[in-house]
Amino acid sequence: MQLGMSTAVQTVCGQAYGARRYRAMGVVCQRALVLQFVTAVAIAFFYWYSGPFLRLIGQTEDVAVAGQLYARGLVPQLLAFALFCPMQRFLQAQNIVNPVAYMVLAVLVFHIFISWLAVFVLSFGLLGAALTLSFSWWVLVALTWAYIIWSPACKETWTGLSMLAFRGLLGYAKLAFASAVMLA
Repeated sequence: MQLGMSTAVQTVCGQAYGARRYRAMGVVCQRALVLQFVTAVAIAFFYWYSGPFLRLIGQTEDVAVAGQLYARGLVPQLLAFALFCPMQRFLQAQNIVNPVAYMVLAVLVFHIFISWLAVFVLSFGLLGAALTLSFSWWVLVALTWAYIIWSPACKETWTGLSMLAFRGLLGYAKLAFASAVMLA
């Protein structure tokens, strides 16, 4: 769902970029960040209570317990993913892809190391695997956010946080949810 909703960012930001309405791109990105974060919080409820759902669909007790433990460890990752997707599409609409690729590669190498450390060296098991994934995603969000804020490449498109992001949120939500349905 989050991935589908973020396609609306690429569409609207791409149009704004082509029309040289650079400031509008930042506002669209902020709308998407708000909407996707709220949606992720709602989805997190299902992650948190995934054990009963797994039992309901016929999973054994041990699978339901392990699945719920892992899903709960992924709640921070879900929230980070909700923030990363719009930022990545915001940059992509401006043809800024290499910096994101380098950040993703660096975080991947970092993630492999901390996963190995958490699971095999420190024996944190399944929860450790989920939490390291969540942590790696938050590192990626922080790097991407820092790039957007401080990069000269985004000087015209990111002019800072704006209350304009809350205007037209309902109309943007309709487009984002329609994009999610189309991707599904």
